[in-house]
Amino acid sequence: MKTRTLKNKTLKTVVSIGIAAFIGFSASAATAAESAHKSAAAEAGYKPYYENASLRYDIQEPKKMGLKYDVYAGGFQALSANLEMDLTKKAYDIGLDAKTEGFIGSLFPWEASYSTSGHSEKGVLIPSLSTSRSTWKKSVKTTEMAYDPKGALVKSTTQADNKTTVQRDFKKELSQDAVDMLTGTLLMMQNTKNTQKCEGSFPVFDGKRRYNITLKDDGKEMLEKSKYSAFKGEALRCTLKVDPVAGFNDKDQKRGWMAVQNHTEARHKLPTIWLARLEDKGPIVPVRVEIASEYGAVVAHLTGAQKL
Repeated sequence: MKTRTLKNKTLKTVVSIGIAAFIGFSASAATAAESAHKSAAAEAGYKPYYENASLRYDIQEPKKMGLKYDVYAGGFQALSANLEMDLTKKAYDIGLDAKTEGFIGSLFPWEASYSTSGHSEKGVLIPSLSTSRSTWKKSVKTTEMAYDPKGALVKSTTQADNKTTVQRDFKKELSQDAVDMLTGTLLMMQNTKNTQKCEGSFPVFDGKRRYNITLKDDGKEMLEKSKYSAFKGEALRCTLKVDPVAGFNDKDQKRGWMAVQNHTEARHKLPTIWLARLEDKGPIVPVRVEIASEYGAVVAHLTGAQKL
């Protein structure tokens, strides 16, 4: 019985890491002092994202595409995910769906969907509506965040356990100058396209927690096509880290993305993401994500891409 319990616990840990490998942008981190963050940002010459020229949204031709990913954890296919983007000069829509698969899915039935609609004003991305829905076994949680025309969060509605919570007042340290998860992902891709480097810090508020997605350039690498991956070519390689800002509690240190991040830092190998352009005038997108774990590597592969 103890052996079976240990195996189930190990497998659940692997699955958790697998989920984090693809949706780590929405996961939590440890408690951090806002004053320390502001001090460090000031020393680094920090500017709000809308004042940073490298984050300017610049779409010359409308792009509507779908990307498919498979995530393998400890040698098992753990998840499948689909990312859809509809990008025009003045507006954007992004959707992400993910769920556990196969044997792992039967043991740990989890699925989630995220979507964001927004517009561009003088090159600045401004979210209008962001929604998320996650299901774990029979538990369902949905969150909807609504923004005013200037991108300020005005309302957050969460439904979970037959309870609806509506919030209209947000602390500045949580929501000011921050965007939702998918807009933050688009900012990351836009920055890489404009600078040809995989680096920068991107502010995200998920309705409860404020954090920065920080990328550090780690050079370029040629990736080969395989039975797992559909991508072949040169990709920018960078490490990924979630820097907490506000809205976290002590328990967040031991769960979600932060637990995975602490695990990889202890092994001196942060999660790594590869970004590449699939076509000459197309956006730069994630083509691979890898997390080193004592339970085995967790890897997300791009397995397909199509114009919609």
